[in-house]
Amino acid sequence: MYTKVYQKRLMEKPDKVKDTVLMKLGDSYYFIADYENAVKVYEFLYERAEEKADFEVPVEYNFRYGQSLRAIGREKDAMEKLEAFLDESGARSVVQTTRKYEIQDLKTYIKNLKDSVNLKDFSDFAPVFYKEGLIFSSDRDTGMFHRYRHSGTNKDFLDLYQLGYNEDSMMVINKLNLKGNGINARDAESTAIKVDESTATFSSDGNTMYFTASNFRDGDLVKGPDNIVRLKIYKAVHGAEGWEIADEDWYKNPNGDKSFNVEGYSFANPALSPDNSRLYFTSDMPGSKGLSDLFVVNINDSGIYGRIDNLGDRVNTQFRESFPFVSEEGKLYFSSDRLGGMGRMDVYSVNLNAEGKVASVPENLGEPVNTPYDDFTFIYDSEKEYGFFASNRPRTVVSGSKTSEDTSDNIYAFTAKCINPKVLTGIVRDKVTLLPLAGTTIQIIDDNNEVIASTFTDEEGAYEVTIDRTRNNFVRATREAYTTIEEYLEIAPCELRMVDFYMETSCVDYGTDLAKLLGLDPTIFFDFDKSDIKDDYKDELDIIVDAMILYPSLRIQVNSHTDSRGPNSYNQPLSERRAKATVEYIASKGIAMDRLKYAGYGETKLVNECADGVRCSAAKHQLNRRSEFLILCEEGENCCY
Repeated sequence: MYTKVYQKRLMEKPDKVKDTVLMKLGDSYYFIADYENAVKVYEFLYERAEEKADFEVPVEYNFRYGQSLRAIGREKDAMEKLEAFLDESGARSVVQTTRKYEIQDLKTYIKNLKDSVNLKDFSDFAPVFYKEGLIFSSDRDTGMFHRYRHSGTNKDFLDLYQLGYNEDSMMVINKLNLKGNGINARDAESTAIKVDESTATFSSDGNTMYFTASNFRDGDLVKGPDNIVRLKIYKAVHGAEGWEIADEDWYKNPNGDKSFNVEGYSFANPALSPDNSRLYFTSDMPGSKGLSDLFVVNINDSGIYGRIDNLGDRVNTQFRESFPFVSEEGKLYFSSDRLGGMGRMDVYSVNLNAEGKVASVPENLGEPVNTPYDDFTFIYDSEKEYGFFASNRPRTVVSGSKTSEDTSDNIYAFTAKCINPKVLTGIVRDKVTLLPLAGTTIQIIDDNNEVIASTFTDEEGAYEVTIDRTRNNFVRATREAYTTIEEYLEIAPCELRMVDFYMETSCVDYGTDLAKLLGLDPTIFFDFDKSDIKDDYKDELDIIVDAMILYPSLRIQVNSHTDSRGPNSYNQPLSERRAKATVEYIASKGIAMDRLKYAGYGETKLVNECADGVRCSAAKHQLNRRSEFLILCEEGENCCY
């Protein structure tokens, strides 16, 4: 409604147009592809925002302004606004990665491997990228006599091993030697404790490592009240003499959450974000939703700081979530044994937003990554499109003329080929009722604001439309009596987007105040004891008149009110005279009287506390001297214009 009313109003008296109306007006031009006028309005909107400290233009207007600028050939200005939009918008729409995975045994994948990997009946798992090779966890023991074994399982303790190149460019495996705090000493005379070490993560420069180990302190294992040794996260720094374990209290930043590594609970599987600013991990700490959950906390050289956050219901369930990994593209990969998977532990992925929070629904990576067995510790190089993970899926081992089956944990390599899905899907609903909106128009629009594909939603509000993911697009939903809405889709050839829309109706309820709808001052004021229209507010009434001229079916009722001063026996007829004067002014501009009603309410509907006997300022009393403009429509009829 406001579009036509304000078209000339903005040019004639721009200061009379409110911020919210400017935004709506700019949008109305934008959505009907009148980009010249859209630019004029958005330009004025941003100029006003620079002048007003208490007004900030919402981030999505950078996109609409940028697209409008591009449409009229102002490419440089357009890119500035579009880049601002991408920088500020953070979370994207729901995304599911769609790739074709090709799996290879690590022995087959690495051609120049000198040492053995995936030893039969030993566990090799938790690969992590390190320099040109990998660090992984294993319970193999490279010592001659297998000196260190768990008393309960008779299995070797877990250690960290490095898979890297030697001077002959061959891939070799060496045990990672950690020094400090009496951990894993190798000399026969030492009385140092032996602990499990696994699941490591490294800083970007490769000089800081966070890893999981059995809980130990001052050279002794630490048991909980239930006599169980739990897992904790440790820090090590690489120096001239190799890896040195940091002080056991490395994480106790004064501003950090005191529940990190707390006794009585396990903390494991650390994973750094690509910028090293966040540490993701697994724990059963208080606040967990299941047997183990994924958490995140901010981190720097001084330790953790701020609050530990549970990653929420999208990721965590009543079951086990574990083994997080964050790729350079901002995806969190993790394993879970939740219901609905393909087996025991399956690998899932979700998108993370700019703040490191979950921004999509988890996707099961499917076959061949996931099987009926345990599939976990997934890592992925999104630039080179390859990665590694561990699984205890059965594999055939050939030794001479004999074959046998191995069901221990083994590391597998994979390449990920982009499928480039061509279909965009989603559901459109009413924002308030959540009912599906059948027959809604869905359009795919390119960077040049040209419609390149379109469709309609079905009876369930669902749509499916073909898009080209190698170029920027945006998807737009339009429907009569609803406000147009759209979502920007960046170039993403390997991502299957599902964009749901929740549309707001552009119709109004019976009795809606037309003045407020048009963004006018909420009331029309009168001087004390007067029923004359104040000159200052004739401009406001002229906008009401414009609306009624432009929308011939529009009918209104003018309600006028007084303040509480004087007896109501006087105020009641005064309010009626004010309502009548308002209607007569509108009618004098050519509006038929059968479209107008009026009523006076005296002092019976005050907007503040200024009743009889209450001392109030003149300004407060004036707020009660007003007229309202209520939209009328027939019973059962939508007030849509």
